[in-house]
Amino acid sequence: MNTRDVDGHAVPSARVKPVITRVGDVPQHEWSSATRGSVRWWELIGGDTKPTTELVVGIAEIPVGANRPPRGHTHAPAEVYYIVSGRGEVMVDGETYPLASGDAVWIPPNAEHVAHNVGDEPLRLLYVFAKDRFSDITYCFPAEQ
Repeated sequence: MNTRDVDGHAVPSARVKPVITRVGDVPQHEWSSATRGSVRWWELIGGDTKPTTELVVGIAEIPVGANRPPRGHTHAPAEVYYIVSGRGEVMVDGETYPLASGDAVWIPPNAEHVAHNVGDEPLRLLYVFAKDRFSDITYCFPAEQ
């Protein structure tokens, strides 16, 4: 049974507790190849590892001097990048855009995209998908087909 808040919105009887995650407490994942580039990432929020739904959130890091892959990757859900630190570029469907700390990028569904570090420190970005689990996202790499 739901109750109502002061504005009349339904409020579930049992509240779900927040989930707090630290980068140092989750596994690091990595791609490093000519077709995928070099990137490390840490999934902070996602139903594969935490009792969460509706969002996948993590931190990705592209090292200084990493080679830009010849093509990007695609996936069905839209994605958001928020640049935490560093300078880079993002290529989305053939167009390249500069990135700096504090920038946010919305990447449309199925758009081919790749981020590249052009600075002198690691490019760190927060990524977000509106999915329950990271494993729900199928990555396609056109350069590998």
